[in-house]
Amino acid sequence: MENADRDISFMRKVNLIFRFSYTLPFFTASVCGSLFAFLFYEPPLHVVILMPVVVLLLAVFVNFSNDYFDHRSGVDKIRFSQAEEMSKVLDIELLKKIYWEGNPFDNGLVTDKQGRIIMAALVIISVILAIPIMLHGGWVAAAFGVVGILLSYFYTAPPLDLGARGLGEVDVGISFFMLVFCSFYVATIEMDGLFAFTGVFNVEIFVFALIVGVLVGLMRLTDSMSGQDAHIANGERSISVRFGLDGTVKIAKGVVIIAYVMAAVMVYFNPLYLLLFLTLPLTLKAWKVMDEKGEQWCLRVSPLFFGNAFLTELLFIAAVIVISVAGVGSLF
Repeated sequence: MENADRDISFMRKVNLIFRFSYTLPFFTASVCGSLFAFLFYEPPLHVVILMPVVVLLLAVFVNFSNDYFDHRSGVDKIRFSQAEEMSKVLDIELLKKIYWEGNPFDNGLVTDKQGRIIMAALVIISVILAIPIMLHGGWVAAAFGVVGILLSYFYTAPPLDLGARGLGEVDVGISFFMLVFCSFYVATIEMDGLFAFTGVFNVEIFVFALIVGVLVGLMRLTDSMSGQDAHIANGERSISVRFGLDGTVKIAKGVVIIAYVMAAVMVYFNPLYLLLFLTLPLTLKAWKVMDEKGEQWCLRVSPLFFGNAFLTELLFIAAVIVISVAGVGSLF
């Protein structure tokens, strides 16, 4: 607990514990689905508002529980043993704040007992706020919520510990696909009978949800490379460990291409989705870093793909707002 007494403000301490900056892609993913439903269908407003809020709380729970179990396993203590040296490589202050502050449990900012209390509180508050959503969406909304919580929890929690078994990227990809598509689907649900709750299936938002799932899965894939030594030392079998750094780079490049192919499909639905290609500079920079393999190159890649995924969500939000307000239709 060597860093427990460092002089930091209360708000800074809270941010270091909960890593709010890292939860933004979760929140905006749900906003994408909810906003799409709100603009082009007629869902209840309280459901549209509550879903991103619940997702935000669960995102905090995901990150916090991951830190807790990585602390218990010891992997983050190994990974951040040279945090000061790694921080010097990341010369952008924002990236340091997002990625290289270390595990709050290892740093002494929160104890194991406090961590368990906080996790329980986050789940309880999330469930309470989700009640109106479940009343609207019935068992379908409840089922989506349970699946989402299980995927989030068992990402690092035993006995599954999916991230250590090479399934972390799949877990994250499915989770973020659900954040977008299920937020939309639940918002559009109407009750057709006593137990029949049916939402709208829209191919446009389905494809975009796939893009988000692929990009965030890619972010997780490249992030695992920066902790390669820690994963190996801890006996984990993540994708980067199984295929090595060179093999993982090839996989990452293939995933990038798939994401942009799907972005081209979005342009078929509406020309304003060309905005999604504004992420290309970040992608090209990440590609260059992976090719050059300079000093601490693994640390530089994941933040770029983090920015790519987050910017993709923001660009989609901007596009659908303009499409709705200006009435821009498909060219095909």
